[in-house]
Amino acid sequence: MRVLITGILASAAVLSVAACNKPAAGGSAAAPAATAAPAAPASGPISLQNLPHRRPGLWRQTMVMEGMPQGMPETQLCIDAPSEAKMSLMGQQVSREHCETPQFSRNLDGSITFSSTCDFGGVAGKTVSHGTISGDFNSSYTTVIDSTHSGGAGSEANSTHKMTITSTRIGECQPGQKGGDMIMPGGRTMNLINDR
Repeated sequence: MRVLITGILASAAVLSVAACNKPAAGGSAAAPAATAAPAAPASGPISLQNLPHRRPGLWRQTMVMEGMPQGMPETQLCIDAPSEAKMSLMGQQVSREHCETPQFSRNLDGSITFSSTCDFGGVAGKTVSHGTISGDFNSSYTTVIDSTHSGGAGSEANSTHKMTITSTRIGECQPGQKGGDMIMPGGRTMNLINDR
């Protein structure tokens, strides 16, 4: 399970980054004028470098794994522009060390599909994942990931899982919180950038 959670955290920097809003030129994330017709999203392959970034603020994440009687504990994540850039870079480093280049594609409805293959060696084995990220990418999005683990030590490392991660922006980061802070149940906080 620890390997799975570590993989999710690493994936959050690579995959869930896709599920957010990229600031407009000049650093403003202002909404378009109400009279402007929304542009149709361009479909087709997109590179890791061109994935959009999450809107700064406090995001609540819930994770549910198919077959588990209850969801994992809810967490909160404080995002600002510098921490988002650093987490994206960390995710790219993890990807280069253990994974083939992930493939991303934007669909006509604005959702993003992805696939990745990562080999973590004899203990953790190999993971092949594919999924979809969908939502308005400003205030909420959902990531559905189907993963197959094989070649690892133990039954947990050789299985198939379907996980749904729901992320909702709940407001601004609270006083004392900094970018990269993940707030666990009970108030325990770890920083995904500084505490790794």
